[in-house]
Amino acid sequence: MPSGYVIYDGPSMLDGERIVAIVVGLDGSRNVKTGKMVQTYIIRPDMAPIEAVRAGLDASICGGCTHRGDGTGGARSCYVTLIHGPHQVYGAFLRGNYPDASPEAVAHIVAGRMIRLGTYGDPAAVPLPVWQALLRWSAGHTGYSHQWRTMTEAWSRLVMASVDSVEEMDEAHAEGWRTFRVGAEAVRGVEINCPASKEAGERTQCIDCLLCMGTTSRSPRSIQIAPHGTGAKYALEMAA
Repeated sequence: MPSGYVIYDGPSMLDGERIVAIVVGLDGSRNVKTGKMVQTYIIRPDMAPIEAVRAGLDASICGGCTHRGDGTGGARSCYVTLIHGPHQVYGAFLRGNYPDASPEAVAHIVAGRMIRLGTYGDPAAVPLPVWQALLRWSAGHTGYSHQWRTMTEAWSRLVMASVDSVEEMDEAHAEGWRTFRVGAEAVRGVEINCPASKEAGERTQCIDCLLCMGTTSRSPRSIQIAPHGTGAKYALEMAA
């Protein structure tokens, strides 16, 4: 069986440039925080992720996310390490390791599994029906988007609104979103600290948590996490 499948090859819903969405991790991810979830990567097929970031062309997959950096690869506060998963997936894509398959077909392959939407890239870059088809028989999913201000209500049932301040959190809540905020301590009675985070003692993994499923989750609380990953330094500077 292939190690992954291309489930979308077409224009980005963010800027119209060609992107591909690839499902990988069919044998289980080695990510300690998430657990053995199925992973999905959104990349440009015409350039390596690092090149796209340095050229400022990663807007095709990340939109206007403030954590993209300055368009030269510097001051990047995103937690994703490009040289790891994104670079490896892009290389495998170029080698033809990922055949095309419909999201409906791949949904059968990953039935009963937890799926991570946008391991790299914003899920909003891909048409909503693609994700809905992929998740049809899943055990659950995680998903986050910085594009929540321009997304339809249907998206709020699928992903968390990624926010970077309490003010943004309040705005998103007023629009009916649950939020995932990178920042200081959780707001009491409104947020809880991510149970899979280091500061929470890593008492669970995303694969078992089921809290980051948008409004599909039964939890009335939103999620907060401290800046983490290779971009944590810049995230702290932004917050300051």
